[in-house]
Amino acid sequence: MNQVYPWRDAPAARFAVIGDPVSHSLSPKMQNAVLQELGEPGEYIAIQVPEAEVGKALDHLSSLGFEGINVTVPNKSAARQWCERVSEFASAAEAVNTIALQGREGNNTDGPGFLETISQFPGRRATVLGAGGSARAIVLSLSAAGYEVRLWNRTEARAHELAAVIPGVVVLAEPTVADADIVINATSASLTGAVLELDWAAADPEAVAYDLMYSSEPTAFLAAAGSRPKLDGRAMLVAQGALAMEFWLGRPVPREPMRRAVGL
Repeated sequence: MNQVYPWRDAPAARFAVIGDPVSHSLSPKMQNAVLQELGEPGEYIAIQVPEAEVGKALDHLSSLGFEGINVTVPNKSAARQWCERVSEFASAAEAVNTIALQGREGNNTDGPGFLETISQFPGRRATVLGAGGSARAIVLSLSAAGYEVRLWNRTEARAHELAAVIPGVVVLAEPTVADADIVINATSASLTGAVLELDWAAADPEAVAYDLMYSSEPTAFLAAAGSRPKLDGRAMLVAQGALAMEFWLGRPVPREPMRRAVGL
């Protein structure tokens, strides 16, 4: 668990992740490891910011001299509203997860980070389970990269809303892992302990199971996938975090010290 500072009591630092809750985040451990590897000064800390206070908190952290802020749930939409300039992808994703604070410039490294983690796998058929903020960034990136994307959400209307703004996305009436090269769990099931009813026997033996959540033990989603290739949220955490650090520092960032820091 991180030392977490309420935003009004945060010490001056160079970088931080903000969220509510944020004590579980591996970002401070990971980002401090790469700062040390690069010989960069400064510290990366965790700061608790309720969603309703994001604007005030960012103003305060800016006055303390923070350079870069990562944003986690549920604050990505509010962070986007605070920024004066937003990247094209962050605008399309309707969420900001990375801010260059002094310039009030917002970016979203979730989608590009996700694509980085699956670049070694063949196939172009993706099934995304869930239609929340993280799913939106991933579906946008997959579609732009030429994947055939199918989307399922427990509330089907929400899946149709997302598909309506991303050409070519097909909405599934029921969750399925059949006919997919990669299946991405972007639901909250692994966070709440719920089990998705999926027939993994119908999936290709080489289909990749990817859970955006991570925990000390394999999630129920990954366990059910059997011996298939698997990734959890730590892979995406590293990739999006490295892209965020590159955005702030303007230089390449090695992934390996970050991967070691999160146990990969």
